[in-house]
Amino acid sequence: MLKVASSFAPGIPANLFTVIIVSCLAISTFYTYLDIDFAGTRGQVSKSVKAVVKSWMLVRWTVGLLLIFSGVLYQNTVDLYKVLWVLFWMVPPALTSPVLSVLWGGNLYPSAVISRTLSIIAPVALIGTFAVAKLPINIASLNFFYFILIVGLAIPATLAQIGRAKSPVDSNHHSKNWKFIGVLTVAVMALATGFQFTPATFISDIFFPTDTNRALACLQQLGFAILVFALMRGLAVLTLVFSQHWISKAEAQDAYILLVNPNFFLWAALFSGVSTTANIDALKYTAFWAALGFFCIPLGEQVLFMASFTNEMLQETMRSSRMATEDIKKLFSQLDTDGSKALEKAEIIELLGLIEDMTTGERSSQKARIYIADYLFNTLDADKNGSVDLQELEDYLSTYGLVANLNV
Repeated sequence: MLKVASSFAPGIPANLFTVIIVSCLAISTFYTYLDIDFAGTRGQVSKSVKAVVKSWMLVRWTVGLLLIFSGVLYQNTVDLYKVLWVLFWMVPPALTSPVLSVLWGGNLYPSAVISRTLSIIAPVALIGTFAVAKLPINIASLNFFYFILIVGLAIPATLAQIGRAKSPVDSNHHSKNWKFIGVLTVAVMALATGFQFTPATFISDIFFPTDTNRALACLQQLGFAILVFALMRGLAVLTLVFSQHWISKAEAQDAYILLVNPNFFLWAALFSGVSTTANIDALKYTAFWAALGFFCIPLGEQVLFMASFTNEMLQETMRSSRMATEDIKKLFSQLDTDGSKALEKAEIIELLGLIEDMTTGERSSQKARIYIADYLFNTLDADKNGSVDLQELEDYLSTYGLVANLNV
């Protein structure tokens, strides 16, 4: 909308746009990959989720190649927009998939590993496709994607792994505290991309058309976009329904992300290499609706997934809380040997002994337990009346857990 309202019709200069996209992706990659131990990814990604995602990508490529080479969609350069939609269907998962996995409660590893692997393989296959099909797309345009792949993914991911190897604890801590920066950079990418690909005549073409052909191109490409995005999501949902017994819920979330979020910037690199001006309005709106769908549809999905994820977490927390409350009551009754409905220091010492039995399996010396019990008793005795009632014990253990008591 900013571009439509402004006089900056040409968009962001190409070099500046590249810098913005690569910088944002690099920052996002760095903070996401601080959470990933690639040395242990082999055991973190099941064969089932790999099979599901890679099988579907193979199916997409098979269907896409048949459509391109059969002549059903493409007879001349006027039909190039149809080929671009087919290529949008064929490109590998987005490099931003791990960010969505973090936000939507996925496993993270499948999104990171599979998107990385397929993003390396796919460009090679695309080059071969263009060579055979002789499409009016300059293969040199893939240099933009290679630059993104190296500077936006490989380098920051390597730096993140080096930092993680040196200090895993500090890396996890840093990632959790500053991961929101990676999410914000994805939002900046979305804004920059939206600005870049929005036709300056978009509002007039929708509401006050002055050029009938351009307005029809806008609506036509909207229809193609709805078809492609709906097909991706419908097939992804059906796939996960049939494979729910093979993969975990977190992996299913990652599989969905990988199947419905194509690598827009690889596709945009192909779009930038188009060497024909035939049906230019259709090509412009192909890019616009693809960009809008790629960045905006996941926002709506995030609202749904986050609401569902939050509700599940709340239910699980409440369930755990009820169990913890029952256990604490049983524990309190076991410790309250005199039936006074309150625990004295001697009974707190016995509490620590029981905790040691449940954790380490060995009891520390009586002197050590007395020392810890004195400190813990003062913490538990919130009203400072010289004893610990059930509510005080429940409040503390519900918050910190049994193990935490030994680390006070």
